[in-house]
Amino acid sequence: MRVNIYAEEITDRVEIISKEINGQTFTGIRFYLYLPVTIPVGQGVTVHRGPFQHHQGDDDSAAVTFWGKQDARMLFHKALTILDKHYGNHMCPHGDTTGRCTTCLNQGEFS
Repeated sequence: MRVNIYAEEITDRVEIISKEINGQTFTGIRFYLYLPVTIPVGQGVTVHRGPFQHHQGDDDSAAVTFWGKQDARMLFHKALTILDKHYGNHMCPHGDTTGRCTTCLNQGEFS
């Protein structure tokens, strides 16, 4: 299965989801999506986006949930590292802005 999510739909609304099944707790990370809407204004257009709420407390926004154990953290970290290398920058989780963080270099996160 392939899922395409476009930049206009991506939000910073992210949350941890847990559910228990047969005594086991499963944890996932949910990324909420907003549907962009193009509204004509004069000779141009404006784009609005936001949560899909019927009324207060009834949010029916689209979302993508990734279920996984702690190994999912490694996969998300790998994806960010690949993006950093692609764009030629490194967003160091240790606060370094030079791209030469010894911790990241020693862990092979960036070269």
